[in-house]
Amino acid sequence: MGSLEAPTTTENGSTATPAGNGKSLATDGTARVPPPEMTSEKPPDSDSSKRRRSSVLPLEVGTRVMCRWRDGKYHPVKVIERRKVSSSDPNDYEYYVHYTEFNRRLDEWVKLEQLDLESVEAVVDEKVEEKGATGLKMTRHQKRKIDETHVEGHEELDAASLREHEEFTKVKNIATIELGRYEIETWYFSPFPPEYNDCLKLYFCEFCLNFMKRKEQLQRHMRKCDLKHPPGDEIYRSGTLSMFEVDGKKNKVYGQNLCYLAKLFLDHKTLYYDVDLFLFYVLCECDDRGCHMVGYFSKEKHSEESYNLACILTLPPYQRKAYELSKKEGKVGTPERPLSDLGLLSYRGYWTRVLLDILKKHKGNISIKELSDMTAIKAEDILTTLQSLELIQYRKGQHVICADPKVLDRHLKAAGRGGLEVDVSKLIWTPYKEQS
Repeated sequence: MGSLEAPTTTENGSTATPAGNGKSLATDGTARVPPPEMTSEKPPDSDSSKRRRSSVLPLEVGTRVMCRWRDGKYHPVKVIERRKVSSSDPNDYEYYVHYTEFNRRLDEWVKLEQLDLESVEAVVDEKVEEKGATGLKMTRHQKRKIDETHVEGHEELDAASLREHEEFTKVKNIATIELGRYEIETWYFSPFPPEYNDCLKLYFCEFCLNFMKRKEQLQRHMRKCDLKHPPGDEIYRSGTLSMFEVDGKKNKVYGQNLCYLAKLFLDHKTLYYDVDLFLFYVLCECDDRGCHMVGYFSKEKHSEESYNLACILTLPPYQRKAYELSKKEGKVGTPERPLSDLGLLSYRGYWTRVLLDILKKHKGNISIKELSDMTAIKAEDILTTLQSLELIQYRKGQHVICADPKVLDRHLKAAGRGGLEVDVSKLIWTPYKEQS
């Protein structure tokens, strides 16, 4: 299912607003975290600034300039695309910008008045600048490109593939969606059918995930739609939470619609149509109106690489459910690579809490294999996690776990508390190979 990207509470660029009441929440239920302040307020216009304005407009794609963000402060951006505004002024454009210090999920269309034209930098020929990449000294641009590649979760892509991906997906085509009670700002481009290219907002049925251009279409659809939960088997229920297993082969349209929806919030995800080989696990919060989707993860029916998760788009408290399925299957697993920045943070946080809890109980007297068997976490993931915490050393040809109780307590405190625990006794699920 392409790569995994998991929105978490650590960073957010999207808002979800209960439709009609004006209250703003992040898509993961947290408050938006604004970027740090970069500059002070914009100075007032002068005659020289007016001359400067007339000489630089319209801005070319690739221009770097300071832009006023939603926090009221100015931040460095790069112009990714531009479009003409209906006006008699030949210089009247809107600009699609990337905030160069932050993830692409913050990219957006801005009006000219949000840009500080005094800060305009000449367009740099990036191809020329990148020629120095084989030299000993790395330019600031090269370092930034490497940093962005790592942060975006594309470390397995070569430079040409990365450029092709960024070019194809550089501008978000859908700005917002309405899903149930919430209006949600999107993060990334999603390849909806061509007839939806002119839609800034789409309306989703929260039960069957069909999407429409207009609110009136959604209202008519909802009067006829007889689904009140995802079209699959309920495999878990605890309180108001339910998990449904949806077979992509049996429910192809639902699986494809789910992929379209997920791509709006997952940057590097490439599979949308071939859903037959995947199972989708949709988490819902249930009330008297039905089961409302909170998030999902998907997994291959048969994975040669022992992947227990392909894609995930769900709230952080529930991401550990993939491992409960792996435990019941009786085999270790790992998320499909490449991991995104948020996905890595989410999984590393989960691995840290689980492993430290066990090390503390066993006072470090446990092997990597035993940890893997107990948790269904792959040995390689255990090693990298413990190495990042400096809890493992290589002595006499083998890895040795160093589990000083005070050090474990310090790391546990830093890792914070996890989300809701899965009540395994309420999991009613048969692994796919047994279903067959």
